[in-house]
Amino acid sequence: SDTMAALKSDKIFALMQNGLKAQGPELVKKIKAVFRFDIVKKGKVAKYWLVDLKNGAGKVEGCQKTTKAECCIKVSDANFIKLMRGKLNPMMAYSTGAVKIKGNMMLAMKLQKLTKLVMKAAPQAKL
Repeated sequence: SDTMAALKSDKIFALMQNGLKAQGPELVKKIKAVFRFDIVKKGKVAKYWLVDLKNGAGKVEGCQKTTKAECCIKVSDANFIKLMRGKLNPMMAYSTGAVKIKGNMMLAMKLQKLTKLVMKAAPQAKL
């Protein structure tokens, strides 16, 4: 089975891309940060995503392990879904080790704004 095909988080990143089309500039003003998400599946990183909410109208795209970001968040595919659906508090997740954060910790607090975007873009999406 192909692990790359089985990432639930891909759907969320697609929703973020859609959400940014509508309110990218607004979010960039609020968040002013570049995040990298390292999505873990079966104990190793399956995919890297860059979420740039600092420049222009923002962008969400696949990236490399070497891609620079101000805040890198390493999280399992399953926990990422919970995080983005507001079912997992970022700070709680961090303190229990479910989420690993490198770089600027304060930026991780802004993830809730990103969560709101996803929820708005996909109130009905099946995730």
